[in-house]
This record gives sequence, C-alpha cells and structure tokens, in this order.
Amino acid sequence: MTRFMALALGAFAAVLAASSGLTQGTVAVLVHVTMDGEPTDAMVLTTSASGRSQVAYNEVRRPGEVRLTLAPGTHILRVERGAGFTSAAVQLEITVHRGLPLEVSVDLTQSFSPAESWRYYSADLHVHSSASWDGFTPPDQLVAVQLGAGLDLGCITDHNTIAGHAAFALAAEARGFPVILSEEITSLDGHWNAFPLDDVVAYHLRKTPADYFAEARTAGAKLIQACHPMHPLFGYFHLRGRPKYDDTFDLVEIYNGEFSRDDARTIERLYELWNEGYRYVAVGVSDDHNWRDLSTRTGRARTYVHVQGELTVEAWLEALGAGRAYATYGPHVNFTAQARTALPGDTVRLAAGESFEIAAEVVLVPRYEERALYRALVIKDGEVVEEMKITGARATVRWTDRPTADAWYALSVEAEDGDRAHSNPIWVTLAPE
Repeated sequence: MTRFMALALGAFAAVLAASSGLTQGTVAVLVHVTMDGEPTDAMVLTTSASGRSQVAYNEVRRPGEVRLTLAPGTHILRVERGAGFTSAAVQLEITVHRGLPLEVSVDLTQSFSPAESWRYYSADLHVHSSASWDGFTPPDQLVAVQLGAGLDLGCITDHNTIAGHAAFALAAEARGFPVILSEEITSLDGHWNAFPLDDVVAYHLRKTPADYFAEARTAGAKLIQACHPMHPLFGYFHLRGRPKYDDTFDLVEIYNGEFSRDDARTIERLYELWNEGYRYVAVGVSDDHNWRDLSTRTGRARTYVHVQGELTVEAWLEALGAGRAYATYGPHVNFTAQARTALPGDTVRLAAGESFEIAAEVVLVPRYEERALYRALVIKDGEVVEEMKITGARATVRWTDRPTADAWYALSVEAEDGDRAHSNPIWVTLAPE
C-alpha cells in the first residue's frame, strides 16, 4: 500500500467515525431499554470515573435503543423514563474496553400510572427548542426528550416564533404523539404562552397585553398562560393595577423550573385572585431550554389533567381550561369531594349547614431511590385550615367542613425530599336560606 493510499484510507475511516459519533479511542455502546419487558423511550445519563457526564436519548423512531460513544473505562449509567412520576430510575456500572462495542439491557418497572388509575394525563406547557433565540434543543430532539420524560402530550413554546412547529409536529406524528403547538409571546410587559396557535403572534413595542391576547385568540388560542408571573424582570403580575394590565388570561404558572421564592409569591398572589373570584388554573412547567443541561429538565415540573373519554389535544385543553388539573414535581394527587362526585374546577352547591367532604389519594413514585410523603395541607380561601402528617409512598386524605359562606378548597402535598404538588380548587357556593 502506498503512503498516499494509507493516508486516504485513514481519512475515510475518520469520516466514518465522525459520522457515527465515534472519535479516536471511544467505543460504541448500545443500551436496550424496556419497561416491563416492552421497548420504551428513555434517557441515559453516563458519568465516567473522572466525573465527565453526557446525556443521550433514543431516536424518536427507535424507542428502546439509546446509542452512546464512551471512552474505555468504568462508567455509571442512570437509565430512566419519567423517573419520579411513573417509574424509578435504574443505575448500573459498566466497563468499556477499547475496541469492543458493548450492548447493555435495562428493564424498568412502571410503579404507577395516573392515566390508567385516574385518567390524568401530563404535559409540560413551557419548553423551548433551538428555534427560540435562547434554545438549544432541536425540535425533533425535543420530541424524544418529552417522550423520554414520560409525558402524555408534547408541547413547544419558543419565544416569538413558530419556526420549530413543523419539524416538531412531523417528528411527533411519526410516533403518534399528540402535541400542543404554541409560542411564548415575549414582550416588555410580560410573557404568555397561548394554546394552541396556528400562526405567529409577533412582537411590537406599541402592542399592549390586550392586543397580544386578542391576536392569540384570532390565531386559534383557547387558553393563555401567564409565564413566571412574579419574576422580578419578566413577571406580568407586577403590571397589575396599572392601565395596561389585562385580566383575560386563563392559566398561571405556579411552578416554573425548580421551586423558588418567585413561585411561592405566585401562589400567594393566585390565592388572592381566587378569593376575588377569578378562576385561573394553576399549572406546573419546566421552562427548559437545553436538553443537555439537567439543572432544568423537561417535565421536571408538569401538569396533569383529568380527561374523561378519548385523549386528544382538544379534550386535554378543554379539561385544563375547566381546572381539572394539578401541578407537580412528583407527588400525584387525585383530589375529589362529595363522595368523589366533584373534581378540581367543579362547583359544589350546598344547602345551609350541609357538610363539604374532601377525599384525596396521594401517590409518590421513587425517583432515584425510595422516598416518602411528608404532609398534606388543606387550603381554604388561601389559608391552611388543616395540616396532616402523611407517610410512605401512598396515603389517603380526608377532611370535612361546614362552610358558612361561599369558599374554595385546594390541596397541597409535600414529600420528604421537598418535591410537591398543588391541586386546583373545588369551589363551593351556598344556596340562599
């Protein structure tokens, strides 16, 4: 072989390696992931002995196959699908040998399904793709990420653009994954997500919130969501009481990313609005921008909605608008009243002196290890009227009141690790005597 031919073959091999994701000294690793024996979408986080980490998901069209390239040596693999909501993550140690491709099989176990048990279905209503000026996740990759997070519906909400909609919807269609197409309408007065959108709502310095809301509804939006409304710079609630403030939105993010003081302040403000008679719906979102950055993860905070009948985007959004939802970082809450005849968002009409009876099933799924519930708070008109100690991974909450005036009731649940959930209210009106 001539020196020229050797160089050419070497260059060709380098091209092949680059196209397959391999670099000199790395090894192809294929992780087969199943859930109770069936191939499933998953995320794999690998950490080398030196502490270097990388994240990988299966291709949208190939659930159950997560492909990695790893350097020789010992690695810790954490494999999960919707960990903390439906199944626990599995962690294992592997050894990669130079020049020897490796295949690993991991079977996850579904611990709980809100859809199967209660007909509650989840979505993350604030997620960005690379079509957004500050996003890094390709739109088709965003579908894989949301499937790996175990969400029942997908969503895309980029800043002032719908450029990622087509690629996102096409990838989702290949899997029969229902998706909500949206946009984070971004202005100096606030940020809002509108669901669903058929056309872009463009920014203009002279537009008011009312202008944006009207344009969004003309473009097909049934619901408008106030994003991180108590953020010190971009929070819409800071405009309240001023002439430009418009109250005709529908949803309020009470959880945005990891729970923060801004979220606690949002909940306090939402209680005030509920007391004033506004029936805004509380939701939980991740506001994720980068699928490789696990400090903010798609689906980490999410919203579960009760849908009676076939799950469709239209049915899910309609039920969300009716308030049949809870926001959560992990705990599941089936909050009901009056012998389970009333759900969040419902109005219960009572005669004078009649009792109002709450019942809730609470379930907590292991995340990386077993964990336990801590307490449940019954909220009435913005005040904690009962604090109950709850333990273990499953609990039942019951409480009875005899309201003397119209009221609303909600349930807040916390786990020992700090994860929490919050229901939307059940409203009570008293019949005149």
